[in-house]
Amino acid sequence: MTSDTCTSAAGNAGDSSPSMRTLLCDRCTLQEQFDITEEFGFAAGSPLAVLPEYFQPWNDIALNMQELIKQKKVRSEVKNLPLLDHNRLETKAEWEAAHMFLAYITQGYVWQDGEEGIPEVLPKAIAIPFYAVSERLGIPPNFNQFNSVLVNWKWKDGREQAYCQENLETVLTLAGGREEQWFFLTALMVEMECCAALYAIADAQQAVYNQDDVKLEAALTVIEGAVRKMANQLKRMDEGLTPDMFYNVIRRFISGWTGPAFKARGLEGLIYEGVSDTPLAYPGGTAAESTTLPALDAALGIGHNDSEEILLKNFKKYMPPKHVAFVSAVSRGPSIRNYVKSREGSDVHQAYDRCLEGIQHFRNMHIQLVTRFIVIPSRKGTHGGMNGTIGTGGTGFMSFLRGLRDSTVRAHIGSSSSNQKSSLASRTALLSAVGVGVVVLTAILYRKMR
Repeated sequence: MTSDTCTSAAGNAGDSSPSMRTLLCDRCTLQEQFDITEEFGFAAGSPLAVLPEYFQPWNDIALNMQELIKQKKVRSEVKNLPLLDHNRLETKAEWEAAHMFLAYITQGYVWQDGEEGIPEVLPKAIAIPFYAVSERLGIPPNFNQFNSVLVNWKWKDGREQAYCQENLETVLTLAGGREEQWFFLTALMVEMECCAALYAIADAQQAVYNQDDVKLEAALTVIEGAVRKMANQLKRMDEGLTPDMFYNVIRRFISGWTGPAFKARGLEGLIYEGVSDTPLAYPGGTAAESTTLPALDAALGIGHNDSEEILLKNFKKYMPPKHVAFVSAVSRGPSIRNYVKSREGSDVHQAYDRCLEGIQHFRNMHIQLVTRFIVIPSRKGTHGGMNGTIGTGGTGFMSFLRGLRDSTVRAHIGSSSSNQKSSLASRTALLSAVGVGVVVLTAILYRKMR
């Protein structure tokens, strides 16, 4: 590592140029400041797979959740739980694991009997420690990307091997078996493939500050490569997960308290006994709670419309505070986009646009995945209680996802940007048309089969 790689740029804080704003992060302090590592990115390194002995009652339920759900015994087990002292948790890893274990117990308790049997109250033996642990970590007491993906993994057979879905397992599972594991492990691999991009973002801003085109192009090339690898991981979802399993089983168990199932029963949320006498409304798990794309948007200056920004800001509430701080630091640091605009037609301009093309490709793949796993099954009417246009995070997701994709298309810059935008827009329209066509054709075939 060269000495200037880790040099702070505080000396130029008075420069008013957005491209030359003070560096607020560098690769040497990403782990200490923002809890980001070169090996795992935003994910936890070697998270705990079991809680200390004092918390064995939590272990007994969470680690046997799939069987307890099958036997419809989650609620009886929870109601027999003692109120444990969460202050007996010691290390950071223990607090994080407790958040995961309590989140999974909560999901099993709420959804054990399906949408018709939703309870109104979460017992205090879970509600009180879950809320307290959440306050300690700065993450809400709900099922989210942090507790289902970032800290929910271990090596298969306890042997450290190459990072891939086949060599990993989730620590906890709800009701979907290996298919559910594949879903969350694929999300984990997307997170891990982003590692290189996160460190390259720091390098890119350092290069902008130093006006070093060579290092900036190199950093942008790393970012593009990482995004392409993220898309390749996302593409693997079909290898181990079927739309039927996701839509009809997994989706219900990862849902929160703001969706159609709660509203259909006239419930405004879930009462956390011993915490609040009024219902607390939290969404369920969603990829929109991942910090990866917000970090890339901030680094590359990809802006979104007001309604999308409101949703994105809301999702940040469910991200670890240090990760949100990283996005904020990047957005306030030297502007890669403004610097590239001053280098129109250069190699850095081309490298920047290739990054945007990679992100647009990733977002298109996500839209296609959502179409196959949610939209098409919803048109078949195989799970009437869940609205096929509402995500587990409680949002109307298709228009939201398309809006983020379209913002990426519009972000292309330079003299050739008009042609690029036109070409990308044409491809976008084609992909959207294909997706709609598949949905319509599937619905027609389904009606004929009936």
